[in-house]
Amino acid sequence: MSHSLFRTSLIGCLLAVSLLMGSASAQTAPEIEYLFPAGAQRGTRVEVLLGGKFMPGPCGLVVTGVGTASDNSTVTDRFAVTVAPDAQLRPAEVRIIAAQGGSPPFPFLIGDLPEIIHTQSEEVRELKLPVTINGRFHPAGEIHQFTLDLNAGQQIVCAATTRAIRSPLDATLRLLDPAGQVVASSTPQRSADSLLVFRASQPGRFTLQVFDFQLVRSPQHIYRLTVTDGPWLDRTFPAGVQENGERDVTLYGWNLPGGDGRSMPHRLQVGAAETHELTLPNCANRLSLIVGPNPESIEVEPNDIGEQAPQITPPLTVNGRLGTPGDIDAYAFNANKGARFAIEVASTALGFPADPALSVQDAAGKTLIELDDGPNSRDPSLRFTAPADGRFVVVLREHSRQGGDEFIYRLRIVPLQPDFAARVDVSAFALQSGQTLKLPVKVERIDGLEADLEVTAVDLPSGITVQPQPVPKSATATVQLPLIAAAKLGSVSGLVRIIVRTTDPQHPRQKAALIAENPQATSGSQSLWIAISPEVPFTLKTTATILEAPRLAAFSFPVTVERKAGFTGAIRLVGVEPDRRGTVVPLEGNIAAESPQGTIPLIIQHGVTEGTTHRCRVMGVAEVLDAAGKPCLVFHVAGGSMSMGCQPSQLTLTAEPAVVMGRLGVPVQIRVQLMRRAAMEPVTLRIEQPAGVPPLNSDPVTVNADQSTATLTLNFARDAIIPPRTNLTIQAESSRGGLPIYGRATFRLEKP
Repeated sequence: MSHSLFRTSLIGCLLAVSLLMGSASAQTAPEIEYLFPAGAQRGTRVEVLLGGKFMPGPCGLVVTGVGTASDNSTVTDRFAVTVAPDAQLRPAEVRIIAAQGGSPPFPFLIGDLPEIIHTQSEEVRELKLPVTINGRFHPAGEIHQFTLDLNAGQQIVCAATTRAIRSPLDATLRLLDPAGQVVASSTPQRSADSLLVFRASQPGRFTLQVFDFQLVRSPQHIYRLTVTDGPWLDRTFPAGVQENGERDVTLYGWNLPGGDGRSMPHRLQVGAAETHELTLPNCANRLSLIVGPNPESIEVEPNDIGEQAPQITPPLTVNGRLGTPGDIDAYAFNANKGARFAIEVASTALGFPADPALSVQDAAGKTLIELDDGPNSRDPSLRFTAPADGRFVVVLREHSRQGGDEFIYRLRIVPLQPDFAARVDVSAFALQSGQTLKLPVKVERIDGLEADLEVTAVDLPSGITVQPQPVPKSATATVQLPLIAAAKLGSVSGLVRIIVRTTDPQHPRQKAALIAENPQATSGSQSLWIAISPEVPFTLKTTATILEAPRLAAFSFPVTVERKAGFTGAIRLVGVEPDRRGTVVPLEGNIAAESPQGTIPLIIQHGVTEGTTHRCRVMGVAEVLDAAGKPCLVFHVAGGSMSMGCQPSQLTLTAEPAVVMGRLGVPVQIRVQLMRRAAMEPVTLRIEQPAGVPPLNSDPVTVNADQSTATLTLNFARDAIIPPRTNLTIQAESSRGGLPIYGRATFRLEKP
């Protein structure tokens, strides 16, 4: 538990990444926004779509934890990965790599069940259990539907995963019976972000629906949905066990072997690791149990305050439940004056609903110390020093006086055990050839540790060295760890680990620093990415003025550049971080060689309200030579945003009639009126082919500059199936000065 204490006690007092010294290290690095599918079955190969930002072009790719290397060494928007048959069933890590560093690791889940990928062309897909479905609500679709045949008495578990794959989707599951009536809906559970359990009373074909609670769609709205009629584990009691030996626990879940299917006894063979991965044959998920070095016991009721408080002897971890509303659990122990103890509760951190409050009383019932929440957790953790010889009582209660079978806790009472831990709040960084970078490493001495410590780095790429640094004796210290790149070193990179270790050869100990993505993160990786980067020889600037831009016409936004001495190359301009409302689409621009300025075209989309402001940022990409003379791409992202005020469209369309009747074999004519607010090239009109509508036979029409009307003709084959009602879009496209201009109009197609 001391390591978890360290994690929470540091948040809010850590140094920012800006302490990294050197110009290259402060620059933006690539970032992964999503992977789809977000995982794969062991022993399979899958093509993965990658969404990222700050990617200057084809980037390097590093995949760890899949058992085999990725099939690709570079990636733009997709890559293929092969998962080894014996890969561990835990999240793999995917990183994209550029000359200026690597992205934070992005999780890629490894499963053991057959997997399918939902495609937008599927209205309904039949499921064969067990299965894991990979789905995404983009670019269309508000509800995904799957059918499955159930027998009477058959119970299914449907579990959606979103948080573990960093998806914003608020997944909602709903099951419909053969008559179309809703018979079950999902709820959040500790073993899934959204869980639906249903037992069929009658045989039939059921429909499983998946949707976002707010019906939001985006490339990041991704899910993994497991549907099984086999075992599914929800929790265990106790929630942890002592290391090295056979241990008995009770499993809780659904479709468990024997008994009522909701619980079963189980014996574990536990090693010395900090966690034990638990599953069953044919089980669709796994649980992770805490493994501790101290003796463990199980709560025995009654154990209320006073004479009922059982006597315990630290060090000990007690596994208990606040089983009824208002339940109070108490444990008594003897201590001599001056004895110091760590008293810690784990419940919220284990995914249970309890909000425990903790106190220590003397033999007379006087409260000596109490704590409700920790600094960044609802789980309290305190340090207690016995004021005199005697009997003391640890009292545990639920803050809001709730209780139940799932209000499980682990209460750890141990004499203070000095320890240490470390973290780094950046997951990747870059430095230039011949440069020394000082990496801030936060080290905490826990419970009065006095041992001499030093910080160092291991697994460094060739050409990069480190100077180990001593750790001050203070309780917390930020150690600046020098990492030195050799002169004329090319673009080398790799994963490294930051280590804190004791310097006494008689008592050797070491720990790897937690590599967090930011100061607020409470979890992370064991490795960070280091890269040797060429100097970026330019910086971009944009105007802070809001410029007026017409809707649906490419608007050239000006961008200026400050070049460093000797750099005259061309710069490609790329729009990044456009307005999250999807109102701005950036095109690619450029700054010519030796030029001090250029432009990037931006398009404000259809439906945007006139007078509103919309934003986008710009990234410049250029090719330079690294210290070894090898060409590579570097980039710079201009500070601030490009801001545009929406103005009326330069090309407006009107379609007549607004409603047309679709008759098989009968041509339908649509008259289009055009209004131009600026000179432009001839306009091409065409009807977009929407999904779910039979193929439309409609040839494009060109409208010259001296024309203001045109006619589009629709034809349906005699065997076509016309939908009862649907909206069709007429798309107009022209250009001015080489930049595109668009227009749109809609009409409704109805079946007579």
